[in-house]
Amino acid sequence: MTIKIEQASKVFNSNLINENITKQQNQQENNNNNNNNNNNNNNNNNEKKFLSEFLRLKVEGSQLFKVREFEKANQRFKQLNELISSNKKHCNEIITKEQMIEYLQIQIQCCLLTSDWKTSLESCTKLLELDPENIKAFQQRATTYKHLKDYDESILDLERLIELDPKNKFAKRELKNIKKIN
Repeated sequence: MTIKIEQASKVFNSNLINENITKQQNQQENNNNNNNNNNNNNNNNNEKKFLSEFLRLKVEGSQLFKVREFEKANQRFKQLNELISSNKKHCNEIITKEQMIEYLQIQIQCCLLTSDWKTSLESCTKLLELDPENIKAFQQRATTYKHLKDYDESILDLERLIELDPKNKFAKRELKNIKKIN
């Protein structure tokens, strides 16, 4: 009888240990799930904040552009560029290509109107990465290169523009003018 009690005690202790291990494993899984949920919630909150800030800056910049406050509009778009640069992951997951193109087109206009050639060049290049056959972006970048006195690059963009749009009078005229200067 003593042996049976000892065996029963060992089985009971073994079952107790197994139950504790199972409880700890379940608790760890729950903690992991809660952490994952918290991480997902944090990611969702971060994505919402990013999208909200993106849209706010884009709308403000667009509205300032419409009322011809080009310097202020350009500042909003520069803030938007910084937001995008510091949140590339969220940007690629949340912001559509069309939204990016739309804001870049307006920003380029602001840059050209305020002679912000450096930002114009950066924005034109970003736009062409998104839309490699964007005729207007080639035209604007060629103009920007001209103002930066980088005539060789301007010529390359104008030649590419003529390939895309053989009847483009602006490109043909500018190409002749720049070749005279260069």
